[in-house]
Amino acid sequence: MNRTIPSAYTEHLDERSDGQTLGQGASISWRGFWTGVFLSFFLAIGAPYANTAMHATFMAWDFNTPGAIFLFLVLIGLLNALFKVASRSRVTAIGLAVVAPVLFVTYYGLNEVDTLRPGLWLASFLLASALLNVPLAFRGMTLALNRADLVLVYVMLLVVSALCTMGMSQQLLPIISALAYYATPENKWAEKLVPLMPNQRILLDDGSDNQSFYEGLGSHASVPWEAWMEPLFWWSILLISLYVAMISAAVILRRQWMERERLAYPLTQVGLAMVRGEKEKGLVNGFFRSRAMWCGAAIPLFFGALKGLHSYDPSYPLINLSWVASYIGTQTLQLRVVFSIIGFSYLINTHISAGLWFFHLLAKAESEALALAGMRSTQTFVYGIAEQPYLAYQAGGALIAMVLMGLWVGRQHLRDVLRKALTGADDVDDSDEVASYRGALCGLVGGSAVVVGWLWLMGTKLWVALLFVVLSLLIFIGISRIVAEAGLAAVRAPMIAPDLVMQGLGSTLVGSGSVFNMSLAYIWASDIRIFILALMANGLKLIEEMDRRSRRLVLYGAYLAVCIGAFGSCWMVLNMAYRHGGINLVGWFFKGGPAVVYDTAVRNLEPASIAWNELGFFTLGGGVMVLLTWARQHLLWWPLHPLGFAVAANHLMNKIWFSIFIAWVLKCAVMLYGGPAFYLRSQRFFLGLIAGEALINGLWIVVDYITGHTRNIIFILG
Repeated sequence: MNRTIPSAYTEHLDERSDGQTLGQGASISWRGFWTGVFLSFFLAIGAPYANTAMHATFMAWDFNTPGAIFLFLVLIGLLNALFKVASRSRVTAIGLAVVAPVLFVTYYGLNEVDTLRPGLWLASFLLASALLNVPLAFRGMTLALNRADLVLVYVMLLVVSALCTMGMSQQLLPIISALAYYATPENKWAEKLVPLMPNQRILLDDGSDNQSFYEGLGSHASVPWEAWMEPLFWWSILLISLYVAMISAAVILRRQWMERERLAYPLTQVGLAMVRGEKEKGLVNGFFRSRAMWCGAAIPLFFGALKGLHSYDPSYPLINLSWVASYIGTQTLQLRVVFSIIGFSYLINTHISAGLWFFHLLAKAESEALALAGMRSTQTFVYGIAEQPYLAYQAGGALIAMVLMGLWVGRQHLRDVLRKALTGADDVDDSDEVASYRGALCGLVGGSAVVVGWLWLMGTKLWVALLFVVLSLLIFIGISRIVAEAGLAAVRAPMIAPDLVMQGLGSTLVGSGSVFNMSLAYIWASDIRIFILALMANGLKLIEEMDRRSRRLVLYGAYLAVCIGAFGSCWMVLNMAYRHGGINLVGWFFKGGPAVVYDTAVRNLEPASIAWNELGFFTLGGGVMVLLTWARQHLLWWPLHPLGFAVAANHLMNKIWFSIFIAWVLKCAVMLYGGPAFYLRSQRFFLGLIAGEALINGLWIVVDYITGHTRNIIFILG
């Protein structure tokens, strides 16, 4: 009997062991912050610029974060190699320092340049790096980043991705300015909502009905900062407190999810592979030396290249990767091939992927059964499972139950966190965390308390504010758990906390002031396709291989990224709006989204009692989740992970379930016929699918930026 370890698995162990040198021979340096700050700012301004000015592919829309992956690919494949070359000799360093200014002046000239052009910032960074490298080369130093530096940069990019478009700036700024501009006698916004506004100025009123924000002032427009200062001050208190609470929650949950439950964290695997592939003396990162990776990347690169060329010249063929098939009754299924979803889903347990696609098909059947039975709620939703509110409540109850059971499973860890935070228990070691448990607990409780206090100050009943914040955090934790375990790059909460409070309890109980503030909470608690808690939880996966000092510095980098992402993206969105007019930019953010907020507020102000039928489905969903979890834990033959039940009916699942199914079929076949060794070798191919999709998205944005071409959207998740 052959008892030798397969060579593929030996290589896998060697790679992991090699990665452990992060904690032994490399620490975060000032170079990591130098590069991280720039790339974070570049993403913060570049992503909204691509959305608004170019109408291009969304680079910070979902948890797949193609903008972060693309910039990281550029960093390890080009910039870091350039830094290494520049440091190898003084002559090379001087040569680059001479060439860089010449190229900069040749392209941009000596005249005034447009600071809203992201390319200018990239060129400025390269110029500054070339000049800085000269004194470093003479001292035997380099700008090249080590593995710990790369982890810091990647975490910062993930955090910025959660803020620069969908997650904050393009939600916040249009919504708080829309009431004065879009209010009409027909929509009754001024009549119904203005009397409910708090004394604090949390909505924009520039004295001209915010006309210039939505209609523009021309190419030489300047932002009237004095009108924005007070609203942004109040919202910054709320959002900063919320982000502190989210980051703190990620710190508290890290050990339980990562070390005790061993979640897969598929979304981090590309970044982790690139970090492990970095060698101090090698110019080419090991990730780029993998033939399997390039074979996988070639597929989205090919299809993306054709789609981009078709946008320039329709004579190039456009290959369709999406179809619609009949299912049950009026129900249809979307059959979409999404390369990144296939890549992420290949890295998860087959029980999880089976549960995702199976429960989606089951949810479609249940929706048809409810329709045939004439069972439909009279409530109206926009987010979550809007087409069938009963299913929204059912899945919402399942999600909350999943979170509560997860917290119960981790009760020993949470008890240790409390003991360490409150009594300093010597038997609990938190020295390897990015923050002490005392600091994390203070951040979670303190941040949450500020959010509750903010809502109360603005006119929300105290008990409503407390209930709402607790439900919101539970939903954020639930979606973060799903992202960390199932690698869902595109996912929404099946039911959002504002709707659960407003419509589940009814306006009569909640109160009109609470309804108004719950509607404004749509800014940060509704279309949560991307948020800091989930991305920070994934980012902390990377610190496993870092020394203690570097782990703590990652936290500082994350908070720095919050500031950079918030400032940079708001600065860009405001300038673009006043220059071109918000109504000429992204229609959903500047018109559709704000209309949802205030129309919802007006509608929910109508007297309504507790929705007992809907809450019955909420309870039913929680009960079913408990039974499914019991079956998974006690029935060895049970093939389905209950996680899929909580998100099965979400419309985003309709767009990605088929890709998950493809990944499930492929992985089952590989494990059956090739075994674990072949599975380990094949992972690079599927990482290539992810990297290739992000790469082609970014490359076309670069090409379109140079040529001035617009509306060239390559790969989006939905």
